Amino acid sequence: MIERQKNRAIEIHDSVLDALSLDNGDAVLHFSHLYIHESEGRVGIDPGSGWSQEGNLTISGAAVEGSFSEWPAHLREGRIAVDATVYENEIPISLNVVGKIELRLQSWSDVISIIGKGAKLELVGEATYLEEFPGAS
Repeated sequence: MIERQKNRAIEIHDSVLDALSLDNGDAVLHFSHLYIHESEGRVGIDPGSGWSQEGNLTISGAAVEGSFSEWPAHLREGRIAVDATVYENEIPISLNVVGKIELRLQSWSDVISIIGKGAKLELVGEATYLEEFPGAS
């Protein structure tokens, strides 16, 4: 039996950002909890499973606008644009690109926007199973 490849992506709306720092022009975002949806179909839409994992997102050549008044920031929504491709409420797991990056993250009360010249996502440790995802209706 051949096992089908699972599709995986981070769902921004259930993730927790607990640090944002600037390091030599790069914005480094540390997430204590990234909500990862895994599915044989379309992530965030088709049935699958939910996982939690820690991670870092680095945006090179970054300009940051806005801030969060409360940390950790429990994210309500967001998007990332990589050149002309926009990912609504989603960050691709295999993100490691050079190009125009526009990241927008919104908590329940604040918004930050980061524009940069590249982005790299690094997952830390092992993913922890959370739940089955029945699919969006």
